[in-house]
Amino acid sequence: MIVLPFSAGLIYAFLYSFGLVGILNQGFTLIHWRNVFASGELWRSLAYSFYIAGLSLFIAVALAFLFIMLRRDRNERTSYFIYLPLTLPAMVAAFFTFQFLSNAGFISRIFNALHLTNGPGNFPDMINDPWGVGIIITHVMLALPFFIILFQNYYRSENLETLRDLSLTLGSSHSQFTRKILVPLLLLKTSAPLGLYFLFMLGSYEIPLLLGQQDPQMVSVLVTRKLSRYNLQDIPQGYIIAILYTSVVCGLLLLIMRKKTNSNAANA
Repeated sequence: MIVLPFSAGLIYAFLYSFGLVGILNQGFTLIHWRNVFASGELWRSLAYSFYIAGLSLFIAVALAFLFIMLRRDRNERTSYFIYLPLTLPAMVAAFFTFQFLSNAGFISRIFNALHLTNGPGNFPDMINDPWGVGIIITHVMLALPFFIILFQNYYRSENLETLRDLSLTLGSSHSQFTRKILVPLLLLKTSAPLGLYFLFMLGSYEIPLLLGQQDPQMVSVLVTRKLSRYNLQDIPQGYIIAILYTSVVCGLLLLIMRKKTNSNAANA
């Protein structure tokens, strides 16, 4: 049920990219592949997507570790408000960020009312900006509760509280426990979920569509734009970018699965 539709779509994309099917097909050609590789748009999009996903994941994981270290003794009474973003769809979270962080948003108006800026136009650009600040903030807001719950569960299941007390008894400091036991162990145990969430961020669509700039765009937005434009010559390029992106994702998935398998075999 999963492999057959996916394979059929991938085969159709291959045929379309080589000019064998489609509205303007004129027989086998490599011109569309040459245009994609020559334009540089694909590489900018991939680099931008990896930058957004990687930095968002790093910040979310770092904040989750900080939360665990500060509240490890009060896990039963953890504040529930931090889990609220888990209930928000990506589109709603993107609109929330836009309303707060845009030049005409809520925070900009507060700064202007306090005379900290000379009008909304002087507020720093965090929406549709080259660095993707709004996209990263939204991804972190949605990912942070997930990683907090994930790390808390492993913190309990691996008896890290007992290991912490034991290490302190043997003379280690809190920082040594964090650097040499807590962080490496949790990263090792959660490597597969971290990798899968990275792929999820890499292929996100709604958030970069609303908060991102026109060039470069994240891969999913670029593919959709290519496939939906009035220029029919862009459709084969959209399929080619989708094929290449799918290849990258499948390669990363194989690495994650292999690492998970090796980890399970080592534990066994």
